[in-house]
Amino acid sequence: MWPNARLLPRLDCTMTLFHLILIRPSHYDSEGYVIQWLRSGIPSNTLATLNGLAEDCAARKILGDDVEIRVTPIDEANTKVDVERLARMIERDGGYGLVGLAGVQTNQYPRALDIGRRCRERGLQVCIGGFHVSGILAMLPEPTPELREATDLGISLYAGESETRFDEVLIDAFNRDLKPVYNYLNDLPNVEGVTPPFLPVDRVYKTLSKVTSFDAGRGCPFVCSFCSIINVHGRKSRFRSPDDIERGTYVRER
Repeated sequence: MWPNARLLPRLDCTMTLFHLILIRPSHYDSEGYVIQWLRSGIPSNTLATLNGLAEDCAARKILGDDVEIRVTPIDEANTKVDVERLARMIERDGGYGLVGLAGVQTNQYPRALDIGRRCRERGLQVCIGGFHVSGILAMLPEPTPELREATDLGISLYAGESETRFDEVLIDAFNRDLKPVYNYLNDLPNVEGVTPPFLPVDRVYKTLSKVTSFDAGRGCPFVCSFCSIINVHGRKSRFRSPDDIERGTYVRER
């Protein structure tokens, strides 16, 4: 079933609608098929984090009192990504929108780029973030060919964490003025007191156990050679407060 947007009506003519489509892409198997299940393991923590931040942006009306931000989170591990339907929905509602490919690991990047390419062919604005983009920009002196391919297609790249910065990306997308690269790797935000991760109940119910993970802290003081966490989240440990964790454990019905 189509998430979130399926039950929501069009706005009246006095309001502008901005669609934010957050997609956690899956990846291809050895034969080139997208790996997908009826119910996946657990919800994506990155998708929940960005969805929570996006819902907060919508509540604060960062694009103006006459603009509604409508957020649609999609985990491709359990939901088909229909680019044509997304494009028609955005076009129907005035053409304002952004497709954010969230939490993209290295094995997911080819699939993310394919989704982004199809979205760009339909004229949609696209941004890719996650450990692959952040890790490459953190460790290498210049973008690798697959990142340059994305920017050549008009896809923006996002490196770093989104707390306290998400407003800028949404405002730029609303003004159709996305930057090629948003790089916040050297400016790690405080995670105490910020909006907790959240996914709608119908998204959580598309997983097996109907429970989710929760990032109570980020960063690591160690320097393990096999791990890229320090290249993205830094070597300083940052924590949510007990009150933050308590707020994050409540499930809100949509």
